[in-house]
Amino acid sequence: LILPDCSMVTMTEMAQRAGTIAQVLDIPMLVDGETGYGGAEQTARAVRTFERPGVAGIRFEDSVFGENGIDAERPVVPVAGMVDKIKAAADARSDASLVLAMRCDARAHESREQVIERIGAYLAAGIDAIGVHLQDAEEHKWFGAHVRAPLMNPWPRAGLNSLAEFFGLGYKIALITSSVSTAGLAGARAMLLELRNTGGQDEYFAGAPGFQEVERWYRDLGFRPTKPFV
Repeated sequence: LILPDCSMVTMTEMAQRAGTIAQVLDIPMLVDGETGYGGAEQTARAVRTFERPGVAGIRFEDSVFGENGIDAERPVVPVAGMVDKIKAAADARSDASLVLAMRCDARAHESREQVIERIGAYLAAGIDAIGVHLQDAEEHKWFGAHVRAPLMNPWPRAGLNSLAEFFGLGYKIALITSSVSTAGLAGARAMLLELRNTGGQDEYFAGAPGFQEVERWYRDLGFRPTKPFV
């Protein structure tokens, strides 16, 4: 059972996982700070907690904390309330290079012009990068042409054939939000189905990386196992 965005994982649990990942990365790490886990004080605490283990950036969203459901259905915080949260987040960081990003979820409830006003208020309050939760490529094209700020959005594969086309619209960062996990689950499902149906897995691994290939990946990362993978 998958329950996304249901506030089931706490801020401290997320920060602990972020710290574990950050320790083994040599590239900047952007972490999902959800809604800031509450009001201005809670958002400031989230910034301090996520910054401590060494993340490079935190992305928040302007949906109301504790409201379950998909993004387009959740209400958004009034602009004044979000400005307070952003200012608290900016004041809480000890390193000015920590990137504070915002995902604006208001397009489902407000006009394009109202969303642009929101974005302006967020930027003035201290946000470094902005994203807008959008449904189609046409909306991405419109906001790419009208937002004068570093834009980061999930890549809408429908309607945009390549990342180059996406960046050509003005977006600086493409969030590939579910592709890796979906590909991993698809591979695991295919292998398990073969195991159930045939009692073996040779056919699956005939067309997929095996243990020797995985061992090579680890060597490329600088890891030298004391014994071969089996």
